[in-house]
Amino acid sequence: MFDSGTSVSLIPGWFDRPASWIKGHERLLIIGGIILQLIVLVGMIAMRLAPILTGNTILLRVVPVDPRDIFRGDYVVLGYECSRIPAAGIAGLQSYHNYDFRDVQDQTVYVTLAPESDGRHWRPEQYSTERPKQGIYLRGKIQGWQIQYGIESFYVQEGKGHDYENAVRNRKLSAKISVTAGGEAVLRDLVIE
Repeated sequence: MFDSGTSVSLIPGWFDRPASWIKGHERLLIIGGIILQLIVLVGMIAMRLAPILTGNTILLRVVPVDPRDIFRGDYVVLGYECSRIPAAGIAGLQSYHNYDFRDVQDQTVYVTLAPESDGRHWRPEQYSTERPKQGIYLRGKIQGWQIQYGIESFYVQEGKGHDYENAVRNRKLSAKISVTAGGEAVLRDLVIE
C-alpha cells in the first residue's frame, strides 16, 4: 500500500538528464531528421542517375516477351543476346553442361561487349566471373537460366506495346542503355529504327 503523500516515479533517475536534453533541443532534432531524410533521398536519386550521367551510351538489340499486364499497364519485357548463357559456358564456372543452375544463382557475371559491324550496336563477346580490366562490359547476375542486368523491362505509353512487338519481329528494336565503368547498366529508351 502506498501512502497518499508519497509519489512514485516510473522513470529511472538516469533517464532524466537525456530526456531534458532532448526536450530542450526538439526543434534542432526535428530539423536534423528532415535533413538526414533529404540526404538519403538525394543519394538514392544520384545513385540512379550516375550511370546516365557518367556511363557510355550504347545500343543492344532486344526481344520483348510480354507486352501487357492489367495491373501495371503496357510494358515490354526485354531479352538480349547477352542475357542468354552461352553454350560454351562462362569462364570461371565449370562446364555449362555439368553445373547445376541452383548452385550458381545470384553469381555475378561480367559480359564484355564488342561493337557490331554497323558501328552502332553492341554484342556479347566474352562471359566471365572475373571483372574485365578494360573495355565496355555489363555486370549481371545469374537468375534462373539467364543473366539479368536490371534492364529487362520498360514501361511504354498505353497501347504502344504492340508497336514494339512488331518492331522486334522486323528486327528494328534496340535498347538505348548507359553503362558505367563498373558495368552497371540503366535502360534509357527503346529505339524503333
